Amino acid sequence: MGDRGMGSAYSSVRGALFSTLRITKSIRQKTLLLGAIVCLSPAIAFLFLSLLFPLPHAKEYSLTVEDRQGRLLSAFLAGDDRWRLKTDPGEIPDRLKRILLRREDRWFYYHFGVNPFSLLRAVLQNVRGGRRISGGSTITMQIARMMEPKPRTVWAKMVEAFRAVQLEMKYSKSELLEMYLSMVPLGGNIEGLKSASLLYYQTPPERLNIARLFDLILIPRDPNHLQPDRNPDRLLAERKRQAQRWIAQRYLSRDDSLIIWTTPAGVQRVTLPMLAPHYCYRVRDLVRRGGDVRGVLDLDVQQTVERLLSAQLRIWSAKGVRNGAVIVVDNRTRDVLAYAGSGDFSDSLASGQVDAVHSLRSPGSTLKPFLYAMLMDAGSLTPKSRLLDVPYDAEGFTAENYDGTYSGPVFADDALRRSLNVPMVRLLKQAGTSTFLQFVVNAGISSLQDQRQKLGLSMILGGCGVTLEELTAAYAAFPNSGLYRPLRYLPGRSKDTAVSRQVFSPAAAYMVTSILTGLNRPDLPSGFESSVTLPAVAFKTGTSYGRRDAWSVGYTSRYTVGVWMGNADNTGNPDLMGGRTAAPLLFDILTSMTRTGDKSILPFPADLSLREVCVESGKDPSPRCAHLIEDFYSQSRTARTPCDVCREYLVSPDGKLSYCPSCVGTHAYTVKTILTYPPDLLEFWKKSNVAFAVTPPHNPFCTTVSAGDGPTIVSPSDAMTYYLVSSKQELCLQATPLVDVATHAWYLDDKYLGTVRAGVRWLVRIGGGDHVVCCVDDKGRISKTRFHVVMTG
Repeated sequence: MGDRGMGSAYSSVRGALFSTLRITKSIRQKTLLLGAIVCLSPAIAFLFLSLLFPLPHAKEYSLTVEDRQGRLLSAFLAGDDRWRLKTDPGEIPDRLKRILLRREDRWFYYHFGVNPFSLLRAVLQNVRGGRRISGGSTITMQIARMMEPKPRTVWAKMVEAFRAVQLEMKYSKSELLEMYLSMVPLGGNIEGLKSASLLYYQTPPERLNIARLFDLILIPRDPNHLQPDRNPDRLLAERKRQAQRWIAQRYLSRDDSLIIWTTPAGVQRVTLPMLAPHYCYRVRDLVRRGGDVRGVLDLDVQQTVERLLSAQLRIWSAKGVRNGAVIVVDNRTRDVLAYAGSGDFSDSLASGQVDAVHSLRSPGSTLKPFLYAMLMDAGSLTPKSRLLDVPYDAEGFTAENYDGTYSGPVFADDALRRSLNVPMVRLLKQAGTSTFLQFVVNAGISSLQDQRQKLGLSMILGGCGVTLEELTAAYAAFPNSGLYRPLRYLPGRSKDTAVSRQVFSPAAAYMVTSILTGLNRPDLPSGFESSVTLPAVAFKTGTSYGRRDAWSVGYTSRYTVGVWMGNADNTGNPDLMGGRTAAPLLFDILTSMTRTGDKSILPFPADLSLREVCVESGKDPSPRCAHLIEDFYSQSRTARTPCDVCREYLVSPDGKLSYCPSCVGTHAYTVKTILTYPPDLLEFWKKSNVAFAVTPPHNPFCTTVSAGDGPTIVSPSDAMTYYLVSSKQELCLQATPLVDVATHAWYLDDKYLGTVRAGVRWLVRIGGGDHVVCCVDDKGRISKTRFHVVMTG
């Protein structure tokens, strides 16, 4: 019984003990949980408040643009009209940074945005002094105040502390120090040490002496009264007073003290430099942000270009030409080395702020080389192809050459060097305007895409709008064997996102370049060739209708240069011509940049070869061709067609009749080679009184219908739309005959109109809608054209 009592008591005590332990453990867990909640509550509250009141964006920096070597070109105000240039801590000497940190926030690298000891000390100092003596703000809290300026109250101080912790969580100490050095107020609308250094002292911070650097860390305490341009005496006195402390503490040396005491504090605030202004504005539009931006422009090249452009404009301004623009491109990288949008950016009377590099202007004849490149790749053109330079009615207008004359048959290379208009219009008509438009857009002249609805054959003569920038970038494809890449204004960044593309073959690039190389041109001033010393240079000039624009775009193996001269208000000038106005400036620029005398621009392409062609046709010779000439051709692309000018005819011994195999019979004959030219060329020669041999009339007793093409209908043009203002307006019918043709019979929509002498114009009235015109010569040969008429009246 006693044992059972003892056991029962033991069990009771043990149970009570375990119960007590369980209670104690529960209390401990609750205490720990409560402690964790108490400890985490501030963090939780901070995170909750951060979600409700996120950190505002850092203030935007001013944009600074540097050239490729880091030389300052220009700077732009920040969005709030403040000079706030980004100041890297590395631009400030270490001893000044130590003074700054000792003065503003000695525990900067150790606290998390707020220093409670500094705040407590500030409170005690302010209570003891009965006024505000110290704020106790850390550098991070000062950044918060500069980001969100507020009246200096207790509540504002609490907000600054909250923001400071947010800043510390988002940025590193190095980034925070950079923000402080870039945002600290230094008088007026100047913020940051770099801004003040450039605006007050015209030099970057790393080149300032110790006295002026010391001034820059003193001014923020009282920027309204310590500005060096307004209160130099007060600043000098403050400098000497503060320097004594830091010299005593050996932060500054005795040598420093000599500089501090002898350097004057007064300065004259200046404006920041504005070098290559149009280039800097283009960079600003590209980056759309603040901070330091290093471009690819070369300041030395830029200043040379500006000097030469100004000199050229001084000559031409007396003749009424006030504006010019130049862009220089490195062929290998497509870097824009120089960009002058006007002769003088500050000349408002001459519209100097208008960027002519980026303005749409009529290109004159400068698109012609691209038509050649396209046709060479299509296989239908080589340098010695024969083209017709005779009067030509094209889509309602008569194509004319610049000087009003015509040359008859011309070689393709000669036509391009002389910039003849009529052969180009004929070539474009054959190729198609839409095909050529797509080609030049692919070559980088994208402005034409928006003009496609208005473009016709006149685009090859300048009847469109392009920019100097686009044109120069497109020309840079020639010295790069047909490879186009967008221009670069910034390292590693193109003007657009387009990738490199092969727009024409290396063979076409070489053939066009060989045509454009050399200074023996009719469009250049007399004796100009002997006055210029250059390496191999290919170039093309252009003059727009009304002489409103003068162009010259050229390239060597290393550089491509585009030049435009004219008036920003589109005023024409009778003396304005590409060869006289723009080309001399082009050569001056290339001469100033060229150090080596390269004899060639491009390597000889593997696909390119030389062949002999007939002089008369520019095609592969037949045994009948007497005169041959060497010509380039692409082995894979050029069409090999036989000569169709030097033809054999069966001619009577007296030379008065010709026979065909069907009618020669027993007639005596000789085989004679006769040059057979196109009818419109023969018509031109006839009107010009040029003697030429013709095929004798065919045997009149021949019963076989004459072979060959029918009359060449020159009006109306095939696939053309004509707009007539009234039902009384007449349309011209005309065809160019062969020399053996006397009459033309005309039909309109299968209705016979009548017969006229071959080549005579006939005016007829016609209604709206689709129509077909037929012309039949007296040999039975027929030609047709289809066209559309719209009645607008």
